[in-house]
Amino acid sequence: MFSTLYNLFLMLTSPLWLVYLLWRIVVRGKSREGWSQRLGGLPVSPQGRRTIWVHAVSVGEVIAALPLLQSLREEFPEHYLLLTTLTPAGNAIARQHLGKLIDAVGYLPVDLPFAVKRALQRVSPDALIVMETELWPNLLTIAYRRGVRTFIANGRLSDRSLPTYRRFRWFFAQVLRCIDAICAQSEEDARRFCAIGAPPDRVHVVGNTKFDQAAVGAQEVDVDLLRRDLGLPEGTPVLVIGSSRAPEEEVLIAKAYRRLREQFPTLCIVWAPRHVERAETVADVLRAEGFHPWFRTQGVPDSPQGQIVLDTFGELARVYAIGDVAIIGGSFVPLGGQNLLQPLAHGKPVVHGPYMHNFRDVAALARQAGVAWTAHSEEELVQHVSRLLRDERLRAEVARRAQTLVREQQGASQRITEILKAFMIW
Repeated sequence: MFSTLYNLFLMLTSPLWLVYLLWRIVVRGKSREGWSQRLGGLPVSPQGRRTIWVHAVSVGEVIAALPLLQSLREEFPEHYLLLTTLTPAGNAIARQHLGKLIDAVGYLPVDLPFAVKRALQRVSPDALIVMETELWPNLLTIAYRRGVRTFIANGRLSDRSLPTYRRFRWFFAQVLRCIDAICAQSEEDARRFCAIGAPPDRVHVVGNTKFDQAAVGAQEVDVDLLRRDLGLPEGTPVLVIGSSRAPEEEVLIAKAYRRLREQFPTLCIVWAPRHVERAETVADVLRAEGFHPWFRTQGVPDSPQGQIVLDTFGELARVYAIGDVAIIGGSFVPLGGQNLLQPLAHGKPVVHGPYMHNFRDVAALARQAGVAWTAHSEEELVQHVSRLLRDERLRAEVARRAQTLVREQQGASQRITEILKAFMIW
């Protein structure tokens, strides 16, 4: 009954989202890439090889999936691994690992029965793993009915999404019963999945795979070479801004940076917006404060630059290595924050805004460990960063604590793989 109602709803609303998609393509210039795959035309799995299909919606989820994919590749070296994404940005990151961790990359089919059935027929997966909270009803229920083992990995339910899931518990409970195992990030996430109808015996607390990925990403970064490649002046302090998402927080950060320059005249900044198409907006904010930013895609500058805007994919994780302090974007406005594990893995102190609910457990662990600070205003942001820049001994202690925290929280990818093995007959 619930599938009938859901599909009827999709049919009735299809004109609206079709118009929206056309608007994104025509007016906003969004990519039309992958539409045959979005209609079910995913790569056909080779005959004679078992297949594991992993889905990660965008960049953050793809990065979180990488250590799990590595674990799966080591455990099942002969299996065919397909990774799908929802966004072109996530797809671009996924393609960087094609032929290494994964055998094929594609786009998730739209959650309509004909597209889902076509995709499942072509892929013929033995297991379907969706990252975090990708509860696509038709995909999960049709796969389950076809005998595909279904899993949620790195499962979490945000503060923002939980009320909606609770309101439609009668619906999502039936979807969750079509999932063999839910591997939750924390005890709180496990409780939330149970609260919206997941069978408690199918929910497992395994930790966060982003701890695994952060540790891998922090290895083997040549700091001096990277500084030269970015064109930063030798020996100057650096502030790294990660994944800002809204003009109002960018204005706040830029004003704080200008004030910090009064105390630290040589302080440089490397700024990575969450979406590369917003790089020009970040540059305009810096120009408004009297700076002259250099875009990463302009190449290596001929002379040292004090303000670099990263308008490239996939570089932020290693760029944190050159920073003295990291500021986490998406947290000074109610968007839920961004990943703070990458700078922590490099041993860098983190300052974020008050809105970190998408990373509530990690942020709480970081604050308890004394490696992250919350700034509620421009004034507090200046105070926290200023103190950290002045106190070299504090930064050294933060480096020790942060790397210990990341190391102690590793292992989620292997635990998920073990759960997968327990459900499968290979």
